[in-house]
Amino acid sequence: MPDIASDITVDLVDLVERITEVPDVTSSSRFDTLGNWTSLAALRLLTDIEDHFGVKLDLRTYFSITDVGQLSALVTEAVAGT
Repeated sequence: MPDIASDITVDLVDLVERITEVPDVTSSSRFDTLGNWTSLAALRLLTDIEDHFGVKLDLRTYFSITDVGQLSALVTEAVAGT
């Protein structure tokens, strides 16, 4: 059985790299250190996550996330709850 959390992290890394045009994003990458990370990029990522994973994330919780690993945990929890 595949590890859902790992798959989600891989997909999130791809989404973040595409939106920010920053290569080599990892689960420990902090959003505030990524080039091209703006409020518009954050909203684009949120809509891409919701479309890709079929989940609805709480906006306040989403904006409190500081790195890709925390975001992966949030999305994994949301996917498990659907």
